[in-house]
Amino acid sequence: MIPGPRTRALLLSRSGRERYVSVQNLAEMYPNLTGPKMEHPDEPAIARAKIQFIASLPGLQELPLTGDVQSVALELCEKYGITRQRYCDAQIAATRVIHGMRALLTEYNGDFKGMTEIRAVNPFGA
Repeated sequence: MIPGPRTRALLLSRSGRERYVSVQNLAEMYPNLTGPKMEHPDEPAIARAKIQFIASLPGLQELPLTGDVQSVALELCEKYGITRQRYCDAQIAATRVIHGMRALLTEYNGDFKGMTEIRAVNPFGA
């Protein structure tokens, strides 16, 4: 989904804390920005500019998708019976696991319900 105002504020804040984003998160933005869920979908060039802007935010580090991430994601899929598009959520969780990061800030913590390897936290308290 598209970052809401609170998410944008969190991303743009200069808290001094390290912030990380999986390449999977950035990849999922494109179909959301250009797709039918948007009232006014972005043109490809606009979507690209938005994604590149977020990826270049100061202090934000991209975590790559690697063979190790894929292996852990597939293990999570098997363990939790994850199929279809939810594989993308498993890749996000696997990225955190591989990098030794247990907490995952997300407005959609239900996407990670039951996964004991990570702790999905909604930073806005909902």
